[in-house]
Amino acid sequence: MRYECDTRGEWLVNPEELADKLGITSEQLKEETALGLIRIRIECGCDEDEGRSRITVQSRQCTWEGIFDRDGSLLKEA
Repeated sequence: MRYECDTRGEWLVNPEELADKLGITSEQLKEETALGLIRIRIECGCDEDEGRSRITVQSRQCTWEGIFDRDGSLLKEA
């Protein structure tokens, strides 16, 4: 899994990969997103975690968390 930055500096992810991580279909992900049921939190690392980001995504069924480097590569997940 990988995150990319768009021209505005916002993170983008492949919705099918994210849905798989959450254990739902990409259609469910779209529906829950449209209904405001998907929560996303992005935290930037500091000190020894400088340049890393922790991204937490919560659906009605599951929560997924990934640690990404500054290039958007997934380092670890929970």
